[in-house]
Amino acid sequence: MPRPHEKQSGPSASSPPRPMGRLLVSPPRILSQALSCKLVSTAQNFAIEGSTPPWGGKELTNMSRSILQVLALAMAFIIPVSAQTAMFTDQTVATGVVASHVPTYTASFAAGGAVGDFNRDGFQDIFIPSGGGVPDRLFINNGNGTFTDQAAAWGVAIAHRSTGAAVGDFDGDGWLDIYVTSLGPAGNDAPGFHRLYKNNGGASFTDVAAAMGVATTSQGQADGWGACWGDYDLDGDLDLCVAGWITNTNVLFRNDGTTFTAVTAAAGLGALSQVNGFTPRFVDMDGDLYPELIFIGDFSTSRYFKNNGDGTFTDVTASSGTSQDGTEMGMTVGDFDEDGLFDFYVTTISTNNLYMNQGNNTFLNQASTVGVANTQWGWGTVATDFDNDTFLDIVATTQSGRQYAFQSTATAPSQLSFNEVALTIGLNTSISGRGLANFDYDNDGDQDLVFFPFNGPIKVFRNDLSGTGNTHWLRVFLDRGNNPFVAPDGIGCKVTIQLGSRQIVRFIDGGSNYASQSELSAFFGLGTATSVNQVTVEW
Repeated sequence: MPRPHEKQSGPSASSPPRPMGRLLVSPPRILSQALSCKLVSTAQNFAIEGSTPPWGGKELTNMSRSILQVLALAMAFIIPVSAQTAMFTDQTVATGVVASHVPTYTASFAAGGAVGDFNRDGFQDIFIPSGGGVPDRLFINNGNGTFTDQAAAWGVAIAHRSTGAAVGDFDGDGWLDIYVTSLGPAGNDAPGFHRLYKNNGGASFTDVAAAMGVATTSQGQADGWGACWGDYDLDGDLDLCVAGWITNTNVLFRNDGTTFTAVTAAAGLGALSQVNGFTPRFVDMDGDLYPELIFIGDFSTSRYFKNNGDGTFTDVTASSGTSQDGTEMGMTVGDFDEDGLFDFYVTTISTNNLYMNQGNNTFLNQASTVGVANTQWGWGTVATDFDNDTFLDIVATTQSGRQYAFQSTATAPSQLSFNEVALTIGLNTSISGRGLANFDYDNDGDQDLVFFPFNGPIKVFRNDLSGTGNTHWLRVFLDRGNNPFVAPDGIGCKVTIQLGSRQIVRFIDGGSNYASQSELSAFFGLGTATSVNQVTVEW
């Protein structure tokens, strides 16, 4: 099925290829002078010129649109870490991320946050919606393991009843913007106070929500929890979906370039009026490049919408096998069994669900079978390889005060199983968990965590791999360059590496878990491997 932009006019066939995007491959600060890569597409070859991004990784330019391959990836990309076991330590005070969530009486389940490189210096920053009428916080990464709160200088130290955040470059200018859901001003709940912070070149933000048409998602009563970015119509700009717990306040906004248009009904999403929405997510589940919309909701109201490829969706919840009874809250996405299709994990008030993709938008719930079902009132969750052994692990935060870390014990993709190891690896903080994000804030090659709890201090946990043996890693960031027809930062892209006979897939996610968002990268732990055969990016 052709993409919408393939019908538009463009350069003639005789025109030289224009730069189409960039693949940013990070290990930080460690770069051999002898790096050599060849970048090809499925249709044409393009010359590659390498340069050094701010953090010292390798930048590959002149990418083709669609499916890209990087062949003969140099060994220097893959950095050894003396480790086999993740070990987390609470570095909240040491990092300077001293902030607390303040609750509102109407929002006992609201608390989230987002990470992103807002000044494009190669280090991940943290945005924190503070909650009950106190100013939001923006912690800029100093590049030395510490952060400085620059919310006031950047213009986001605004007191309101903020609930969640999602990060994406909505205007395609190369700078990450932030959408913040809100229940209103500091004094009382009121609709119409969501914020869209446009990034002014990496030094400040301006709220343009009203001008862009995304300040309001409900009438009469304040609402708004999770939000996500994604290019559902594949026109190259980021669309926005916002969840509301009150019925009929879940909204799909189409990005029309100069403004957003609410198209929920026109897009065939009428069933969203019955969803007590928490967590929306755009992700291509059937491999046709058009992202499905998964909407996680309270009280068994979750919905699964297939993207029809024409700007509309069809509700296939019943036939998909995802209509499990449950009070579902957060979700995370990953290809756990390495079949090339994304699966998704959902937290609930009781027994969690792991929906394994069977193809053709059908799923089997295997949470109990593989050992990830129980977390005692789960909320935020992330899927990442926290021990760099090549297999995805799962972390979940809960209202019960305990954190859960499900470490993969698989020795092959077909042998999927997990052990719960949170206390063993140092995740022993007692918080009323809500939001959660993974990121590598110190650029050392393992994934760290930031917890956004309800009514309590933010918690930053640094991952320091420990043990014996060698573990390696690859961290991929995407940049569309001058191509206006692919999504900024590769949001929605599928990144695959060939590691021997295995095809390992990661997803560039425009909205992660509950009211929170993780780092916009594809992270691969590589175990003992010192090279990969191929990297493929599907835009």
